[in-house]
Amino acid sequence: MNANQNNPEIVDLTSESAQKLQRLISELSIEFISILDLNELIERVAYRLREVIDYKFFNLFLVDEVRGGLVWKIAVGYKPEDVAEHAIIPFDRSIASAAWREGSTINVGDVTRDSRYLPIATEGENSPLSEIAVPLKLARQNKIVGVLTIESSEPNYFTRGHERVLNILASQLAVALEHASVYDELRQRTREMRTLIEIGHEITSILDLDKLLNHMAPLLDRVIDYEFLLVGLIDEPRQELVWHIEEGYGAQKRERATRTKLTHGIVGRAVRERRTQISNDVLRDPDYYLADSWKDLGQRSEVAVPLLYEDKIIGVLALESNRTNAFNEFHGRLLENIANNLSIAIVNARLYAEHVEREKQLEHEILMARDVQRSMIPETAPHIKGFEIAARLEPALNLSGDFYDYVPLSDTRMGIMIGDVSGKGVRAAMGMAASRSILRSVARRGHGPARILRDANMRLHRDLGRQLLLTMVYALLDADTKTLQYCNAGHNPPLHVSSSGRYRAMKTGGLLLGVFDKQSYKSETLNLERGDVIFFYTDGLVEAHTPSPDAVDFGEARIIDLVVKNRHLKASALIDTVISRISEFTAGAHQHDDLSLLVIKVL
Repeated sequence: MNANQNNPEIVDLTSESAQKLQRLISELSIEFISILDLNELIERVAYRLREVIDYKFFNLFLVDEVRGGLVWKIAVGYKPEDVAEHAIIPFDRSIASAAWREGSTINVGDVTRDSRYLPIATEGENSPLSEIAVPLKLARQNKIVGVLTIESSEPNYFTRGHERVLNILASQLAVALEHASVYDELRQRTREMRTLIEIGHEITSILDLDKLLNHMAPLLDRVIDYEFLLVGLIDEPRQELVWHIEEGYGAQKRERATRTKLTHGIVGRAVRERRTQISNDVLRDPDYYLADSWKDLGQRSEVAVPLLYEDKIIGVLALESNRTNAFNEFHGRLLENIANNLSIAIVNARLYAEHVEREKQLEHEILMARDVQRSMIPETAPHIKGFEIAARLEPALNLSGDFYDYVPLSDTRMGIMIGDVSGKGVRAAMGMAASRSILRSVARRGHGPARILRDANMRLHRDLGRQLLLTMVYALLDADTKTLQYCNAGHNPPLHVSSSGRYRAMKTGGLLLGVFDKQSYKSETLNLERGDVIFFYTDGLVEAHTPSPDAVDFGEARIIDLVVKNRHLKASALIDTVISRISEFTAGAHQHDDLSLLVIKVL
């Protein structure tokens, strides 16, 4: 006879010991109900139950009807690798499954004689011989939420007293498990939603399409268990899905992506019906289709979600598993949330790629325009006896609105111009090219500066309207008379510095060009002497400034001071000195405007 059959705490429920046992059961019931963490509850059940029944092996399963079996939540006394191998026990195998099917406790005195028994390797030398399996039933819902089994290495170990104790605990434990499961699911959903938000931020922050798609596998790993991942984008002209991602299909990254017809497969059905498709067993799904490179990998279930952007399907996201019933509606909703962000990110990535391509094309065209524009700027001045001439243009961007030019009129006479078109970049560069062309055409007539600027203004206003505003100085240098006749159309006044250091600003002229159709201009003639310096410049020199936030302008006073102090230098050396001093002054601040200088030194 089993020693436990003489134990009054187990058999005689009317004895004093039974009352003690009843108090313990009440304590356990209250304790179980108060624990909301599912894993903590299950571990606590295994620990406290030993105070009631001295078992050797313990198992607690939760019912998962979607996956078609009992999910092993805790196992005491078994090898972990064997438990992992039987993570889900089908409803038609094991004594525990039989207790779920029958909805009543099963007490087996010798499991070796029971065909329902599912042997699992134990950690020690002893193996189970007797087993009791108790369904954990919610009475009000008539629903079984789990099964508790305990085993002994002795035959016929468990008594009717054990059954009564376990049945009393089972009803309380079922309620506790249900509460803990709901709480655990709520926490899990909260974590998943937080993860979804993080995933959404990560997805929408990636603007490179290849990088975005390659990032999908590790992102999805955080929320869904799967073996295979497909991301395909629609090629509308060919009505095909181009599979940019084929994760898990054992193929190396292909030079050419796999393509399938838009009508093929469960993914094609998702596109046609414009909604998520879940196939619990693809082998029974008439639409299931495999490309040659995807075959014989054991796929059994699939979920496919269309990628929609502004009511237009641009592709499809699909997961596959080697397990049947691997995906449910919750997984579908998760993927739909991810697919919404992915669709937006794909469109953004494509737009960004188009933008980058346009930028590259524009940059190429700008560089070509820059080369053309720079070819318009003379590298050296024509030689004219008795004078030294030098000039420099430092554009703020690849293209410039500043320009200077020389117009040889004879061996001893030369037109000189410096100008600044309003604005920067392409618009200013186009204005510069148009202005230069018009001015050169008018200047070749050989008239005086006032007449030339008057005629040029009429042409600019007629041809370009008010789309272009131009400040400039045009001067006529005559070597025979050693004179400089000039006209200033709203430009920074050039400096006439004598060899003694006296200077004056050259302001005579009129309004900037292009504003009014008919505009009068005046000119002035300067008599030049040896050592004189004529210093032309644009407003980029005046407005060059120190770094923010102070941003102090270089200003006209510093320009005058520099030119006066360095009037003895050669024309090119004077330009170098001014540019160097401005660079030191700005100390690395962004150059926001073009810098142009032109110097005439009388020899």
